Amino acid sequence: MPAEQRRLITSAIDSAQEQLLQLLGMHSGPTADVARRLLRGLGHSAGLIENAWKRTALAAVNGGVPLQEVAQWVDVPVEVLRQMLTAGRQENGG
Repeated sequence: MPAEQRRLITSAIDSAQEQLLQLLGMHSGPTADVARRLLRGLGHSAGLIENAWKRTALAAVNGGVPLQEVAQWVDVPVEVLRQMLTAGRQENGG
């Protein structure tokens, strides 16, 4: 995974942790606002992580690891993983 992507994921997780502390009452602020920011941050982090694992899975398959084995690693049915990786290739023009 590229260093920039790792930095973005780490930053998003750190931000989510800070917002969770606010939600737990360690800082003042309306609960709904803090929850909204936390959920947005977590959603963003989840998207980055999903992108990272899909790229890693694709790299493993392209590197010769059988699709069935990669599917076991990520706990996804083989056909679902195949569709996800195929969709990713089409989105990237491949």
